[in-house]
Amino acid sequence: MSLPGQVAVGARLSGGLNSRLNQFMILTAFVGFQALDSLTTHLGLALQHQELNRIMAPLIATQGELAAYAVKGTAVAVLLAILMLMYRQKPLVWHAYHVAAWLTALGVIANLVQLF
Repeated sequence: MSLPGQVAVGARLSGGLNSRLNQFMILTAFVGFQALDSLTTHLGLALQHQELNRIMAPLIATQGELAAYAVKGTAVAVLLAILMLMYRQKPLVWHAYHVAAWLTALGVIANLVQLF
């Protein structure tokens, strides 16, 4: 059982993210920043810079860059599948993707700072 205040907060939070335009922009930003992150990572590695992602660095060191991109692509595909399965039942899932897009944007900025 939810309290009336909880329902109001949930409705208020998800109200702006239920528009198709906002969902399109979040999805485009998420996928776009993932692609930019891969591109800036590739450029950085080609210029002999160190991988900043502590999860991917050991994978790149042992298995190579292509294996890291395969893992990243699989992770993004799984996340998109989760979004497509849950977006109607749990509209607040769009908040997680909104935050993920911003976090990936910060990763792209960190890569660009390292490149220049």
